[in-house]
Amino acid sequence: MKIAITYNLRKTDESCSLVISKFKGLLDSKKIEYFNLENATHKPDLIVVFGGDGTILATAKYATENQIPILAINVGTVGFLSSYEEKDLELALNAILSNDLQLTEKTALKITSSDGDEFFALNDAVIERQKNSEDVTVVAKLNFAIDAKTVYKLSCDGLIVSTPTGSTAYSLSAGGVILTPDLKSFIATPICSHSLYTRPIVFKDDSVVSISVMKNSCSSILSVDGRPVKILKSGDTVTVSKHEKTLKIADCCDNFFSRLVKKLGK
Repeated sequence: MKIAITYNLRKTDESCSLVISKFKGLLDSKKIEYFNLENATHKPDLIVVFGGDGTILATAKYATENQIPILAINVGTVGFLSSYEEKDLELALNAILSNDLQLTEKTALKITSSDGDEFFALNDAVIERQKNSEDVTVVAKLNFAIDAKTVYKLSCDGLIVSTPTGSTAYSLSAGGVILTPDLKSFIATPICSHSLYTRPIVFKDDSVVSISVMKNSCSSILSVDGRPVKILKSGDTVTVSKHEKTLKIADCCDNFFSRLVKKLGK
């Protein structure tokens, strides 16, 4: 068993460093090989992530494309994607030693722009108006279609397309519903739509979504998992579909609904 360890280098404080050091000590005591993911020269069998959801999202693309499972230990703020807390280090180690990790598969998104750029997202793809745009209008005007059938022509601040994993993130804050992890669905959630009739819509995850920036729209920004990646102009189109691979993440059989209350109920 070869374990890669990763964490947010920019946000690691003393308490986080102590937790990581304790876990490395436990691995040393069991003579388990480990190394930092950033310095990896060969493929690990497991990635242990210390941090919050942002650190997991930053690791998700590598883990998904290489089909390496993640075990996440929350030392962040919310840690909704983490099954293990700081107090669970020995529990996590025992699960590794006994080869008893309960892995769940998380659907991801493949995002393609009309000029051929491709991006990966575990949570969501978001198209939002560029607030510092010099265009005459500062409203995003988007054509949203599912399987080549137009659903909405939106005047809005933006649109979120999210996986079940991402349905508890930005989409939820924007008024979207929660998708349970077992659903084979995605959700599209308008952001501040200028219409009484545009509402979030849930659709099957084998559909292909296209979002086009219409004429007279301001410039928009495409973000994946909260990270801006591209500026979109009038006439640009983004296609969103299910990624061919899934993220495998360790889950210590926690109840999804109790996790909702625990993590988001405050």
